[in-house]
Amino acid sequence: MTSPQEDADDLPDVGTTAPAASLEDDPAADAGDSADGAGTTDLPPSYEPVRRPTPLAAPARADADSAEPRRRGSTLLIVLVVLVVVALVKTFVVQTFGIPSGSMEDTLREGDRVAVTIYDADDVARGDIVVFSDPDNWLTVSEPTGLRGVIQDTLIFLHLLPENTGHYLIKRVIGVGGDHIVADGDGPLTINGVEVDEPYLKSGRSASDVAFDVTVPDGYVWVMGDNRSNSADSRFHQNDANGGFVPLDDVAGVAKVVLWPPSRWSGLSDGGAFDAVPDATATATAGTDP
Repeated sequence: MTSPQEDADDLPDVGTTAPAASLEDDPAADAGDSADGAGTTDLPPSYEPVRRPTPLAAPARADADSAEPRRRGSTLLIVLVVLVVVALVKTFVVQTFGIPSGSMEDTLREGDRVAVTIYDADDVARGDIVVFSDPDNWLTVSEPTGLRGVIQDTLIFLHLLPENTGHYLIKRVIGVGGDHIVADGDGPLTINGVEVDEPYLKSGRSASDVAFDVTVPDGYVWVMGDNRSNSADSRFHQNDANGGFVPLDDVAGVAKVVLWPPSRWSGLSDGGAFDAVPDATATATAGTDP
């Protein structure tokens, strides 16, 4: 028989709570939990989280405001390069000139546009058609004023127009330094004693209806229009500072081709008019008689 006292000792003290059984210490509890899952929740297996790569930062968007000035700068540079090239070509290679009158008909007509080479301006020959600046007030030209004057000055500065624009004439070279030229006012010319047949003369025109006898000074040329009865050329300026002769320094270039209009396109030549003329044997001084 168990002593009451001993029974009392085995019982928990009044006011105390018996410790709860540990699941770890109670295999039966574990087994019961495994069998029926009472009081527990099954969790899915644990996986390593998928790590997505960090997206690359989007490239900075070009600023439209800054791109526009760059485009304008490139366009301006191209325009400047073109202007420089054109200026160089017009200064040293070739220019175009418009024909303002009928003094060179029928070879050149008013409104024609001709290509004039610049590089050979100091090496002209008889028969060449030359463009030259006004030697001594052969022309009466008023310079443009206002906006037109500013535009012209700008184009001259950029070498898109020649200096002294509006003060140029175009005629055919009849005699060079040393040549002795004679006209009786009725028949053909003679140069260095040889009669010259001029196939380029306007139909029905004589070589000259003005008589003259001149010897061309060295460094000058004697010029005449192909439309002899309508050309205020060297014949009519024998009283000026140069005696009607044109200084080679005033020659801008030699006309080679009619460019415009297209229907008039053609090369320019003298037709062999001076092939038989001998070289000159004497020279004179500009402004003096031979």
